Amino acid sequence: MIRVLLAAVCMVVLAASSLQAGGLDHLKAAKTAAEAGNADEAIHLFTQAISAGDLSAADKLVARKGRGSIYTGKSMIADAFQKRDDARRLRDNAIEDLTAAIRSKTDDDELYMARAQALHMNGQYDKAVADLDAALKLKDSLSTLMQRAASNRAKGDYDRAVADFTAAATRDPKSADLDGWEAYNERGYTLFLAARYAEAAADFDKVLSLGVSSHSGDVLWLPYQTAWLHIARARAGQNDAEELARYAGKIDLKQWPGTLVAFFLGQIKADQLSSPSSHGASMGRARECNLSFFTGEHALVKGDKAEAARLFVRVREVCSIHTVHFLAAGVELKRLGK
Repeated sequence: MIRVLLAAVCMVVLAASSLQAGGLDHLKAAKTAAEAGNADEAIHLFTQAISAGDLSAADKLVARKGRGSIYTGKSMIADAFQKRDDARRLRDNAIEDLTAAIRSKTDDDELYMARAQALHMNGQYDKAVADLDAALKLKDSLSTLMQRAASNRAKGDYDRAVADFTAAATRDPKSADLDGWEAYNERGYTLFLAARYAEAAADFDKVLSLGVSSHSGDVLWLPYQTAWLHIARARAGQNDAEELARYAGKIDLKQWPGTLVAFFLGQIKADQLSSPSSHGASMGRARECNLSFFTGEHALVKGDKAEAARLFVRVREVCSIHTVHFLAAGVELKRLGK
């Protein structure tokens, strides 16, 4: 879902009316800066264009939509560096711009979708779902359907999320630049959060059957997907020893994240799972995020609730707030009374 979010957030309107002096010059320069990836300069120029006071309603819409999109994109970068207050402030700015844009053009599904993404990332899930409902009434889009499912999942409305992901699985994934397994994977996460572990395992099994051939050279995808399938099986009380061993034969069990599978097979201990990441702080946090989450789930299966709670607290500290791991750890802690 992060890829869907990033793709939609980065859309900047490129069309504009004929250029004149004043605000339109600033608008042209803002779009050039945005296309070049100069976010701060683009925001400054969009602001100048709006403040000039001589833009037409259509051009002002372009400026608001463009600036709002960049604010949202910058907020995600702030989140990646754990600057959550900055991220929320940037998204509040985006919501303000997009709200103004919607007031001037109420029949633009992309505006509702863009505002919904900012609202979702701010944790305002009910408002996000309302915007996504409005967007779907204007245009029946797979991307919008997937986002509505994610927002319903985040607010704990698992039945509606499952229904949307189920509907999404019947659509052509190419229309949203998705692979055929992704809707099943997202539904699997949702079912796992809903404690419907056997159904989640069935979805993760389907994901592996659909996606394994296209990820033969991916050293991350297969181990992580195998880990999700294993913990779903384990939480459902299913014995997956043969299945786990079969997938293990396709994975390098000596390198992270293949060591997760070795750990589940009982071949190594928890303190042997991972050496420090040499790929920077962000990659190191991502590794610790996955390590803490999956070993937390393993601890739950083994009945060690205290250790599980400790690990899930760590998940909430190191994982991006936009990951399913962060969301799932919050659900697990609540169930543990923490």
